[in-house]
Amino acid sequence: VAPSDPAVIWVGTGETNPRNSVSWGDGVYVSRDSGSTWRHAGLAETFQISTIVVHPEDPDTVYVGALGRLWGPNDERGLYKTIDGGHTWERIHFIDEDTGVVEVKMHPTDPNTIAIATYERRRDMFDTNDPAIKWGDGSGIYITRDGGESWEKPSVGLPTGTIGRICMSWSTSEPDNLFAVVETDRITQEPENAAWFGVSLGTSDLGALVRSVEDDSPASKAELMEGDIVLRIADTAILDQAKLRTTLRGFFAGDTAKLEVVRDGELLELEITFDKEPEEEEDSTDIHGRRRDGPFSLGLGGQRGNSQEQQGPEGFEFGGIFKSTDRGATWKRINSLNPRPMYYSEIRVDPSDERYIYVLGTRLHKSEDGGATFTSDGHGNDVHVDHHALWVDPSDGRRIILGNDGGIYVTQDRMEHWEHHNKLALGQFYNVTVGPRAMYNVYGGLQDNGSWGGPSRTTGAGATNVDWFRVGGGDGFRCIVDPNNPDLVYYESQNGGMGRRDFGTGEGGFLKPRAPKGDEVTYRFNWNTPYLLSNFNSEIYYSAGNYVFRSVQKGSGQRRISPEISATDRGAAVALTESPKNIDVLYVGTDDGALWMTEDGGDEWVDLMALNGKPAFAESQGEQETRKAMTTSESATRVSRSASTAALLDGTLSGKWTCKAEGEGIETDDDGKFTLEIEVDDLGKVTGTMDSDIGTGKITRVRWKESTGDLSFRFQGDALTLEFTTNVDAQAGSMSGTITAAGDAFRFDWTGTRDGAPVTEDSIDGAD
Repeated sequence: VAPSDPAVIWVGTGETNPRNSVSWGDGVYVSRDSGSTWRHAGLAETFQISTIVVHPEDPDTVYVGALGRLWGPNDERGLYKTIDGGHTWERIHFIDEDTGVVEVKMHPTDPNTIAIATYERRRDMFDTNDPAIKWGDGSGIYITRDGGESWEKPSVGLPTGTIGRICMSWSTSEPDNLFAVVETDRITQEPENAAWFGVSLGTSDLGALVRSVEDDSPASKAELMEGDIVLRIADTAILDQAKLRTTLRGFFAGDTAKLEVVRDGELLELEITFDKEPEEEEDSTDIHGRRRDGPFSLGLGGQRGNSQEQQGPEGFEFGGIFKSTDRGATWKRINSLNPRPMYYSEIRVDPSDERYIYVLGTRLHKSEDGGATFTSDGHGNDVHVDHHALWVDPSDGRRIILGNDGGIYVTQDRMEHWEHHNKLALGQFYNVTVGPRAMYNVYGGLQDNGSWGGPSRTTGAGATNVDWFRVGGGDGFRCIVDPNNPDLVYYESQNGGMGRRDFGTGEGGFLKPRAPKGDEVTYRFNWNTPYLLSNFNSEIYYSAGNYVFRSVQKGSGQRRISPEISATDRGAAVALTESPKNIDVLYVGTDDGALWMTEDGGDEWVDLMALNGKPAFAESQGEQETRKAMTTSESATRVSRSASTAALLDGTLSGKWTCKAEGEGIETDDDGKFTLEIEVDDLGKVTGTMDSDIGTGKITRVRWKESTGDLSFRFQGDALTLEFTTNVDAQAGSMSGTITAAGDAFRFDWTGTRDGAPVTEDSIDGAD
């Protein structure tokens, strides 16, 4: 809202936070009649607008921070300025096509002094919480003192490493003071010279119990023993093991401290000299190669507050809250707090008293001493978590408006009490559905507010809040009502948290598939997991993660019926459907670009994106991704043989086949002869070569349906591309089919005989 004219409103489109579901925009809009009418004011290719700042005296002078496209590079990022109400724009700050502007803050009394924060981030195809890139060389703080004509990049007191997201807030009461929350690539980690103690700890009535002592550790050299109870280290009393761990973080390699311990009822005093912990041999990253959070983790990539004294003299390199008292020229870290930077990163300073500072996160963090200490008790259980917006009344710092995943809350006494302004229908539905009754219910899943149902119509004034009832918790996604039982409702929450509830009987269940004990496979599920009820029998339930699962008991006892369908080891299904005309036809697609179908209810699956046996995604990346064969099946009715698919494939196809084509133009016994060399690997992948008069080379586009014996492939000859279809008789060791070429202009019959004795089902069943 323009400070000099409240009828002028500027809106930037596109969501700033790089979460797994993000909307993009088409630039900037302006209204000059308090929102009654709007005009598109440009910057359509910026994708995400992070911040708009309007000049305090001129509503036509506006600064716009363009964060830019989330899933790829674009050149329209940067800081834009207009002086004619958005008819023309000048880009006054730009880093590169990967780095946008995430924050714009104007000095409270000098509109020519503006601080901006740049941010390099990128999401990939995977539906995970963190972006693939969340810090980069382009990220940082920049200051202009002349309205954008020139810029400086302050460095004194700020981290020297790679920077991530930054948020800022000027102090109105002390206008030269600027606060910033800064993320670095070392967030949550500990100093390289952190003190190594070398014990495992247990609980005791008082102090910290030593359960074991590592050989050649500082504790071992100090003659600490198993069963000792540590009561004091230096001048700090140790009440429990948590206190000991916290206290140890204040020491570093080379430091010496006195220990008071109890051993066999006797009080002893020992001296310990800390050392640096030996480098770990095990990988410090997770299964996807991402760095694990360190000992100062607040969870979800965030860093704990009030730990600045425990991260050593170079602790500012780990990020946190910084303060400048000279308009951003120099900085000093005042706290380590930084809750989940990529998702929250909002700091607010009370305009009337900078002792009061608020940092938004899953919890609401507050400081009453200018940022030296923070607590996370900004509210109780009566206020929803996950905070994204906060406004402090400039005329009365006790009055605060808070926006979070539960809506709008207001306090009049600086967070002592909160009032939920539940008058507005604020919510974000992922999906809605209806029940089969004439007077049907409506069901839907809400972002971070569970799944709900309510009547489509009522007597009197219509449906109100009290008419709605809870179906499921967490982040609510799709609901499905059993078409044959209007009281039976299926629901889900994030990452495969599927369930059902029968509101007639009270029966319910949790339906997420679990890998059988001893099974080495890992199940993965998308944030928004696809599932469905069969069009032909509502008791048949399908869901999909990195496998397709089926239940014939309303979702209970789901078993996988497919090979692993993802193109990579991080992918999972995002789409699943069943043919409305054929119960045996299913399609499933994944976030990493794989697309599969089955025509026989899950016995055999075809990778529709495969190119010569490799997924299209892996082909484009130059990777050798291998498809994993199905290792289990739902029931004997869906299994055509008792041996494993891979073993039976091997017995049926692998080896050399002598073949002969017959038809018009093939006149002698020697004409039309060719050989096939076919190989089936342990995972069931079929490859082969062909040797013939028209050329020698690999067969491609191999399709093998083991349950029926149908085989098809393509061969590129010297002059023609030949398409082969055949049926394989395993027991006879023979195959027969047709060859077509030139758009079916040429057609031949052909037969093949496998060299050597045929392999039968009996011989396979008896083999190891």
